Amino acid sequence: MGKKSIFFILAIIFIQVSTCFAQDNTFIIPVLSNDTVSRSFYPLDNPDTMFLAQNARPINKDDELEKEIFEDFDETFESETFSDPLFYFNYLMYTFNDFLFFQAIKPIAEGYKAIMPVPARKGIKSFFHNLIFPVRFTNSILQGKIKDAGNEIGIFLINSTFGGIGFVQVAQNKFDLHTANEDLGQTLGSYAIGNGFYIVLPILGPSTLRDLIGIVGDSFLTPVNYLEPWTLSSGIKIFDRINTTSFHIGDYEALKRAALDPYAAMRNAYIQNRKEKIKE
Repeated sequence: MGKKSIFFILAIIFIQVSTCFAQDNTFIIPVLSNDTVSRSFYPLDNPDTMFLAQNARPINKDDELEKEIFEDFDETFESETFSDPLFYFNYLMYTFNDFLFFQAIKPIAEGYKAIMPVPARKGIKSFFHNLIFPVRFTNSILQGKIKDAGNEIGIFLINSTFGGIGFVQVAQNKFDLHTANEDLGQTLGSYAIGNGFYIVLPILGPSTLRDLIGIVGDSFLTPVNYLEPWTLSSGIKIFDRINTTSFHIGDYEALKRAALDPYAAMRNAYIQNRKEKIKE
């Protein structure tokens, strides 16, 4: 048994143990009201991830962006027990990420959006989505979703050839194929492995112990991470982040305006969103 296999097994055991000791520490109460469910993209980790949260002020009907964000989501999420023992550290990291977003990420994304045409930005977004095919394919297999894994192969081959190495989503647009967007954190959750404790990472944002291990595992399947030197790899990932953020400027701000407690809203939204993804 290799070192990676031993590490993976020990990591799973650690998650289970930490879950047993930490799961009852914090009782999570929804932050947005039942009739004002919010979604917002996560600007520093997975920009396409849409968050759901509860208990906020009523929607401002004159704000078209908030209307668009709120109108499609009216599910009611149950309160659940969850651990946030690193609250002070997490809040510090949340504050840092919030500052980074408004002082760096957002201004750069706005400037980039102003000079880069929409078709070009969509093509770049599709290219990077096609590039992480190994992550989606592997985790579909690990979850026993063979049909989804087959779709991932078809989408990758079609888009990589007829779609100009992924810049055009021919498989989705012409053949009505859809990606599963699976990751290792969801795979571990599908095997009934608990979240462990909640943690906010600098730059990466909200996560849990389980999802953090998932991020590490998925990194071995991400082609960009193998580029040398590391500055090239980092630069490409930052560019991808800025490009994707340019499609969602305003979403994060809407969540903050809607929530009574933005930190709790982000935390609860992340937990609920991951829970729903595992169910899918």
